[in-house]
Amino acid sequence: MRVRDALGPLFADEDFVSGEFEGMYSSLGQPGLSPAFLLVVTLLQFRHNLADREAAQAVADRISWKYALSLDLDYAGFDFSVLSEFRSRLAREGRADRLLSLMLQRLAAAGLVKAGGRQRTDSTHVIACVRRLNRIETLGEGLRAAVEEIARTSPGFILPLLRPGWDERYGRKVETTRLLRRKNASADKLVEQIGADGQSLLDAIDADPTAAWMNQLPQVTFVRTLWDQHFQRTATGRLRYKDINELPPASQRLHSPYDPDARYSTKGDTQWVGSKAHLSESCDQDLPHLITDVHTTGATDPDVTATTAIQDRLIARDLAPGEHLMDAGYPSAQTIAASAQRGITLIAPVIVNTGRNARAGTFTPADFTVEWDTGTARCPAGALSRSINRNDTGMTRFAFSRKDCLPCPVRDRCTRSKNGAARYIVVPPRPVHEARMRAQQAQGTDEWLATYNARAGIEGTISQAVRGPGLRRSRYRGLPKVHLHNVLTGMALNLTRLGAYFNPSTNPAARPSRIRELCTTHGLVAA
Repeated sequence: MRVRDALGPLFADEDFVSGEFEGMYSSLGQPGLSPAFLLVVTLLQFRHNLADREAAQAVADRISWKYALSLDLDYAGFDFSVLSEFRSRLAREGRADRLLSLMLQRLAAAGLVKAGGRQRTDSTHVIACVRRLNRIETLGEGLRAAVEEIARTSPGFILPLLRPGWDERYGRKVETTRLLRRKNASADKLVEQIGADGQSLLDAIDADPTAAWMNQLPQVTFVRTLWDQHFQRTATGRLRYKDINELPPASQRLHSPYDPDARYSTKGDTQWVGSKAHLSESCDQDLPHLITDVHTTGATDPDVTATTAIQDRLIARDLAPGEHLMDAGYPSAQTIAASAQRGITLIAPVIVNTGRNARAGTFTPADFTVEWDTGTARCPAGALSRSINRNDTGMTRFAFSRKDCLPCPVRDRCTRSKNGAARYIVVPPRPVHEARMRAQQAQGTDEWLATYNARAGIEGTISQAVRGPGLRRSRYRGLPKVHLHNVLTGMALNLTRLGAYFNPSTNPAARPSRIRELCTTHGLVAA
């Protein structure tokens, strides 16, 4: 209500007819509900973490919602299924990012967010809306989903494949705790049987020319990929169950047939199946701290791959920060140099890799002075490199002479080589190397530390997104819909913070305890 009073409507129906939203609605057929109206309802729904049915009911019976939506008091509401259909339209063709851009355009026009200020970014894990499965359950559940999809339209094709035990294995969700509880049951026999069942289905599809269309079914495609990842056909034609070290990397390994984009990942002690959400927010003084970008990646993607994409969208929204605060996972030599070229100062801890002796306490490339004009590098002991070579990736290798390295008094601090080899360093191209050196030198100053302390505020933002709208657990399946979920969560946070910003009242101070009142009255409070 406070946001509506201060800013008026944030969205209009005209916003949904051009650009990424073109073709979102047909010009034929029965008129639908206003998309601007449904968007605000959806944001309120995420703000209060409500189900679709609860949100539709809240529109009908909450006066505050009706005021914010400019509705009459006797408005009776709408069918809750409209919200699901509306989200399905938004999950296509980059429309989710455009929603956030629309909101930020209105807020920038009101002077609530600006370019050239300070912003901060961090990521958190998002758990997929699927059951976490072990390898055997993934195989069994993938086969069960494929059989269900085929049986829905062609039950006669499945009937000849049915054998005793299919109902027990695939008649309901696959659980090893249930299937291995039988007498004489073993995991090896179970996975062998599931592999044979799946291969019989795939062989039947390949042998029947009239069943070729089944290869286009998503669940059948999933099973083919899954069997290629977990089984290998031997020379005798039998299937061999692969060892864990033979599986593809986690970024390629399928986990659930119901969300093919979900991946298993770990970070510290945290293990999850799902994706990652990167939240960026403004943190200028005297202005509300608002979400300026939401980026969604696979669970296994390192944070450094998101840096450039986040800044690209901020620049496209005319909200490029002057200072961008991140943790140590986001910067690299390339991203630091690219940010500087865009006029963005990337403030993050920079670690200079020392190569194979990285943890041996030896000198790092930062301890060497690279003289680019002469094509040489000078070591901490003062010796000059003897050669310079550049590879196809642009990296430059400076090698030193054995006659300088062998008698060097600080050799044990430079290399751990036991065969008398000379030291060499490999550095990126000059602009990248110099940008990284400047960043590393700056991070040891008190001024840099005082600036970087502001990054900690993004942790509170992630906590608010998790505890309020429920960012940690996705409501939907598939990366496009998960991204929409994350964007709507960020926009709901903006509503919450704008409401607090426009709230003229202040929270009363906490009432002191009676003991403190007595101590204050009698002058017994510690200085």
